[in-house]
Amino acid sequence: MNPSTADLKNYLHKLIAETDDENILSKVQAYFTTLNSKNVDWWETISNQEQDAINIGLQQLENGEGIPHEEVKRKADNLLGRK
Repeated sequence: MNPSTADLKNYLHKLIAETDDENILSKVQAYFTTLNSKNVDWWETISNQEQDAINIGLQQLENGEGIPHEEVKRKADNLLGRK
């Protein structure tokens, strides 16, 4: 049985009311903002720390410091015991 809209709203309200974690609350707010507005650039919805991490990664790629996708997949498979 699927919960009703009212049940979902009540559950979400309960989760929000019970947390004091500003990181969670800001992400929930950003997610709702993005869903409610097609004119919002996703970049503006992420934290400065997340933006900095992306910019560092892009700079590393420009400097030739990236790791090929196939190598990352192979390492992940090895770590997960898939190969």
